[in-house]
Parts: sequence; structure tokens; C-alpha cells
Amino acid sequence: MTTRALLMVSGGSDSTAMLELICAYANEQDLHDDHLSKMLNENLPEAQDMEIHVLHVNHMLRPGAADEDERFVREKCDELGVPLEVQRIDIARLAKARKGGVEAIAREERYRLANEAITGLEDTTMHGIVCTAHTLDDRVETFFMRSLVGTGPGGLGSIPRTRGRIRRPLLDATREQLRDWLRSQHPGVPDDKLWREDATNTQSENFRSQVRMELMPVLEKLRPGFARPLAQTMDLIAEEDETLKQQAHSQVYRNIVWDGSCARYPIAALARESRPLARRILRECLLIVRPDARLESAQIERVLEHLEQTGYSTETSGGIRVRVEDNELVIFAVAQATQ
Repeated sequence: MTTRALLMVSGGSDSTAMLELICAYANEQDLHDDHLSKMLNENLPEAQDMEIHVLHVNHMLRPGAADEDERFVREKCDELGVPLEVQRIDIARLAKARKGGVEAIAREERYRLANEAITGLEDTTMHGIVCTAHTLDDRVETFFMRSLVGTGPGGLGSIPRTRGRIRRPLLDATREQLRDWLRSQHPGVPDDKLWREDATNTQSENFRSQVRMELMPVLEKLRPGFARPLAQTMDLIAEEDETLKQQAHSQVYRNIVWDGSCARYPIAALARESRPLARRILRECLLIVRPDARLESAQIERVLEHLEQTGYSTETSGGIRVRVEDNELVIFAVAQATQ
């Protein structure tokens, strides 16, 4: 079966490299880089089975520059002969209306639009995947961001290579490696013609930029090349985390009663598990009720600490109410769920 691959391309160096690499891969061209070739072979369908499409989302956040990014992607797709869909969305207005962070809202909207686009491309003869250009640098930055605010093993395992339709084929490549590959494919062309540079990536006005510009150089100086062994550690954490996740899923499957609006879980079945497994079980129960909830570890702990207190009730982020009854937890969504 042919796979339609929707590439999310912003015009930055990572996504531009992904676009050119995957086009070369699909055309069975020699990439002249064994490491990059190995990554694509391991994380993408067979080259002859791929049909490439591109989605560019113009966030309308940087007057002038955002339109230049869009123009660059249009020209690049024309050059490569790849179908392009452009979506323009006023992220600043949405963030104000939803009272949320610009980065978080932008990410949510990109994935929403990607899901809509790939659904529209699928049919009975083709299924779809969405490819993003996350790199090893992104993995390392995310690891430290989550470490500094507190997270569990799932967070420290960092960005997954696959999640549903999402594929991240370049997670083991560094940003500089991708830039060097682009340079090698276009000798003599200056960097500002090979990709678009987002000025906000080098401004220490948000958490990721602070980690990227201030913390990463210090770590690289202390331990040159630290990112690759750290990535191996993240992979080990992710593998062990997946084992625990599967154990929790098995227990939830055996014990939960879910009627489509309310979940009930026996307190005795939860209380007899180890604390790490109990956390996972409770988290999965909450996500059954509200799959898009962004749960905090403190909320999970709060419920587990009150399992013996009949009548205890609390609300988690995502608008989920948890109530302790005589012998079971009752979990349901509340009307005033956060948007």
C-alpha cells in the first residue's frame, strides 16, 4: 500500500533538510551520508511506496518575516515538484482568546492542521503519516526543560520517534549535521539562501531559547559531544517506561468500568500496586476520560494519597473530577473543562 507522507515544513534548516532528504530518499538517490541514510531507512516506509506532500503553517507572528518563510517554502516545493498546502492562522489572537502561551497554542494548531490535512489525503488505497523535523538537539533541549520543571520517566524519555501517525525520522541527527548536509548539496550557496532563520530561536525570551542559548553551550564545553550519550540514556529510560506503561495498560483493561462518560476503578486493585505502577494506572484512567488532558504529577500524587478518604474529591487539569467512594474511584469530565 502506498503511503502519503505529509511533511511539516517551516522553512528552517531542520525542516528544509528533512524535505530535501526525504525527496532524495523517495527518488532513491544517494544521500552521501550513511548515518542519515540509516535513519531514513529505519523510520520511513519503502522509498517506492511513498508519496510526498508538504504542509506549511504561517503563524502570522512575525510581520513580514512569516510571509517570507511562506514564500521560501513555496519556492522550495516548486523546485522539488512537491504538492504544498499552506494554512495561515493568527496564533497571537488565538493565544489571547484562550489565555494560553503562544508556543503551546502554535504547537496545538500545527498538529491539528496536520491531522486534518493527512486525514484528507487518506483513502482506501493509501494511508498517511506526518513527518516532523525534530532533531537530537530538540531531544536534549526537551530533556533539560522537563528535568528543570519536574517530570516522570515518560518525560525524560523525551520526544518519541513514532506516535500514532507522527514520524520523527531525524531524531538521531544534530542540527549542525543537517545544515552541513544542506551545504554539501548546494556548494557555494550562502546559508541565508538555503534555509530561513527564525530570529526568535536566538532570543532568550522563552524557556526553550534560554536552554538552547545559555545551558547547551556550557554543557558542550564541559563535555564535548555530550548529546549522543545522553540520547542513549533517554532511549533506555523510554524503553523501561514503555514496559511500565504496558503493565499499567493491562491492569486498566482488566479492572476499569467505562460507560463513555464516567470511569470507575476499584480502589483495592489500585492500592495493592507499587506506587510507580499505581501512578501509571491512575494516569491512564484519567486520559480515558479526557485524552487530551495535560496532567501534572502532583495531581496524580494527590489522588493516591487520599484513596482511603471516602468522599474526597478533587479536579485535575483538563477538567477531570476524581471522587473517592466506598470501594472505587469515580472519574468523569466536568463541564468547565479548560480549553
